[in-house]
Amino acid sequence: MKDKKTPGFAVALALGIGAAVLLAAPRVEARLIDLHAGVIGGGITGWGDTTNTPDFFDRRKGPGLGVALGVKLLVFDLSTSFLQIFDGNGRAGTLTQLLFGVNIDVPVGNDKFHKGIERGKSRNIIRPVVNFGVAAGTPEPVKPPLDNAQISAKGLVSNIGVGYEHFINEFLGVGAEVDYGYHYFIDGGKSVMLATPNQTHSSGYQLAGFATFTFHLGY
Repeated sequence: MKDKKTPGFAVALALGIGAAVLLAAPRVEARLIDLHAGVIGGGITGWGDTTNTPDFFDRRKGPGLGVALGVKLLVFDLSTSFLQIFDGNGRAGTLTQLLFGVNIDVPVGNDKFHKGIERGKSRNIIRPVVNFGVAAGTPEPVKPPLDNAQISAKGLVSNIGVGYEHFINEFLGVGAEVDYGYHYFIDGGKSVMLATPNQTHSSGYQLAGFATFTFHLGY
């Protein structure tokens, strides 16, 4: 099953990149530099396709609240995020990601800024996203300082998605984003996530949806 799904994801990723480029080409609006930091709230889910191996997203899915920050140069974005996941007992696992990718601002509508450094730019942005990077998950809330013994899974992640953002003013935006991706995780030292000591890796797919409130600083 894994061999059948992985090529499908590669095709979806290629189509996502192509669609993003075609959509953005006529009317891209981008700051030269954009430092961004904000709050995210929503949820994650996912599943593994490694036989007989529990996957992080099978065990730790549900609503979450977190923070994200990064820097964007034209359309290239480097960002990190921390998400606290919740279940019926309160705080559960966590997911930390460091991602690099293409993040394109496509203006929509006729609502524009009429003054300031953003004059003439749209207040409403559709944002195709393609990224990849590294991630680490814990099965329980983090107890600072974070060490390897607390990490149940770590490895590679990749995502394609689309976001929307409405700028309240030049610096503050509210929006939403949906991402779909593939991950490959190895055991980070917390064996409770694995069925047997020999099962040291898992791969699969994840889906995330968030509302965002972001502060932007740049030009």
